[in-house]
Amino acid sequence: MFEKINIYYLAHWDDLPLDKQFHFASRMWLWSQDPVMATKLAAAREWFCGDGSNEGIQKVLQEILDAQTPTFGSKNAAAERAPYFAKYPLVRQLLPLLFRLLFMETIYGIDGREQLGKVVDLSGVPALIEALMADDRAIAILSTHAANFLYLWHRFYLRDENGFSLEKLLQVGQTAYDLSNKTELQLFIYLYTHCIIGESLFYKRSLPASNLPIYKKMATGLDRVVAEHYDGINLDNKYETLVCQLICEHPLTLLEKIDQEAAQSVSTEGDYLVDRHNGNPQTDNVSLDKSEHRNVLSLLAHQPFRPTDQVLG
Repeated sequence: MFEKINIYYLAHWDDLPLDKQFHFASRMWLWSQDPVMATKLAAAREWFCGDGSNEGIQKVLQEILDAQTPTFGSKNAAAERAPYFAKYPLVRQLLPLLFRLLFMETIYGIDGREQLGKVVDLSGVPALIEALMADDRAIAILSTHAANFLYLWHRFYLRDENGFSLEKLLQVGQTAYDLSNKTELQLFIYLYTHCIIGESLFYKRSLPASNLPIYKKMATGLDRVVAEHYDGINLDNKYETLVCQLICEHPLTLLEKIDQEAAQSVSTEGDYLVDRHNGNPQTDNVSLDKSEHRNVLSLLAHQPFRPTDQVLG
C-alpha cells in the first residue's frame, strides 16, 4: 500500500503546489536520501533559495515577510492560539524565515543565517524566549509553534545545544493538558513530536546522546497516550508519533494497528490516505495536496531513519 502511495504522488507531482512538492521531497530525502527526491529538490533550488547570494537570500526572506498574513499556520486550535500569537508576535514573524534558512542549509548547504538580522530586528528574541519558557500555558497551546521556535532558534540559528530546559517541555506535556479534550489531546501530541523532530533539525541528524533520555520519556508518553485515546486521534498524529519513535529508537508498538486503520482510509480518488476512521478526522484535508503531510509521514514511518551530513549543493 505504501509503495502505491509514493508512486501515486510521483505520478501526480505536477498537480501539487510547489510548497507541497518541497515538503514531500525534502522529508523523504532528509529521512533516507531518496535519489528521486534529490532530483526534485535540485530542480527546486532556485525557487527555494533564489540565487544563493547574500542579496538573493535577503530577497527571499523579505518576500516571505511581505506575504505574511495576520493568521498563521494550520487551522488546528486557531482560536485558542490567537491570543498567544498576539502576545508573542515574533514567533509568528520569525518561524517561516527560520524554516527557510534551515532547509537552505540542511539540503543545499547554504548558510544564510547572517541575513536574518538584516530583514528583522532580532533584539527582542532573548526576552521573548525567557517569557515564553515561563509561560506554561503558552507553550501548551502554541505547542508545535513554540517547540519549532525554540529548537530552530537555539539548535539551528545559534548552534546552541543547550539554551532552554528540555525538562520544562517534558513537564508541560505531563501536566498542562486535559487529554479528555480532543483539541488539547492533539496539542499534547504536537508538543512532544515537535520537540523530537526539532532536536533532529527536521530529520537532518540523530538525537544527541546526552538528551536522548528526555526524548525517550516523550516517546513513551506518546505511546501511552495514543494507545489510551486511540479513537480520538487523527492519522496525521498517529503517523507522526511513529516517525518520532523511530527517531528515538523506541519500539513501534502501534504500527500494525495504525496501518490497519490506514488500509481502510484510502481515498476514493486515488492511492493516498484520507482521514475517516477516528473521532477527530481532518475532514477538510481530503484532496491529494491537502493530504500530503499525512501521506509523507506514513511513508517515513515505514523506512529506517538514516540522517546524512551530505547536501545537494
